[in-house]
Amino acid sequence: MDDYEKLIASSKAEIANANDRSKYQKVIRKTIFTSKWKLICATLTMILLIVPTSFLMTFMYYAFGTSSTTLMDVTSETLYVTEPNTSLEEIEFDMSFTPFSMKLAFEQYKRIGEEDYKANTYDLRFFLGSLSKKEVTTSLERVAPKHPTETNPWLIHPENKNLELDTGREWRVLDGLPDETVVEAYISFYDLMTVKEAKDAMPNVDVVWAAVDTGVDKTNLSKDGDVVSPIGYPVQPDNSTWSPFRDASSNEEVFMDILKNIEKHEELATEISSAKNLALPERIAYIEKNGVKTYGVVVTGPKNDVLALEKMNIVRTLKVGEVKLWNWSR
Repeated sequence: MDDYEKLIASSKAEIANANDRSKYQKVIRKTIFTSKWKLICATLTMILLIVPTSFLMTFMYYAFGTSSTTLMDVTSETLYVTEPNTSLEEIEFDMSFTPFSMKLAFEQYKRIGEEDYKANTYDLRFFLGSLSKKEVTTSLERVAPKHPTETNPWLIHPENKNLELDTGREWRVLDGLPDETVVEAYISFYDLMTVKEAKDAMPNVDVVWAAVDTGVDKTNLSKDGDVVSPIGYPVQPDNSTWSPFRDASSNEEVFMDILKNIEKHEELATEISSAKNLALPERIAYIEKNGVKTYGVVVTGPKNDVLALEKMNIVRTLKVGEVKLWNWSR
């Protein structure tokens, strides 16, 4: 009986140990399950806190740091003075925010004849105060070189002798257009003149944009040897809500104010513009010393009126821009 009782006691002990192990394993599994849910809840809580906090910091930055209006102003002003014959509409600006970033999308227009036509669609992404992405989709048929060189500008300084432009071909292209068309044309002069003198000399077409002599346009190179592109300003009154030239008493004065403003943000302005280098301090100093003179303008009007400019002794070269069907009422 002693051996039998020992066997019974041993079996009871094994059963008790097995129950204890089962209870222990259940406790372990419950603890692991609880820990996982605590981790998931903590992670979700952090995410829910991080996202609104990021947006709050983003809004605060664009309100009090490099503000969204500053980025919009620099963008608008840069395009007005570096992209000939273009304008923007405020209602077309689409602004949106993601954490630490801002997206700015808008359309750019050209005046051809008496109507404005969509020229480009811009999609700009800013990471805080820096441009992180730039996409431009063009609707133009005749596009200026994306990477300008010293010898291929569409507007040419009188002292620039290094040319790749076949101006005779351009006049033939213009002559071959139907009479029932309106044309955008880039006209370069033999001599510098005031914008008023240029407008008065060509009364049958609209002078819409003037390139300004900035001291570097003779070679299209800055003093550091970097290629520069023409800069200038709209000549016609611009009543667009977003235009910096709206209700301006003097477009020349607004032009100088714009140059001084974007000089403060020159790196950003250079990234926004198609030009690789703006050289603003050098050019501003030259204009302040020598005044505002133009060496070339963008005009628009009926094909035959633009073609008649070939006979003028002030006109050196022509480059045909965009062409549209007749919309001229004068």
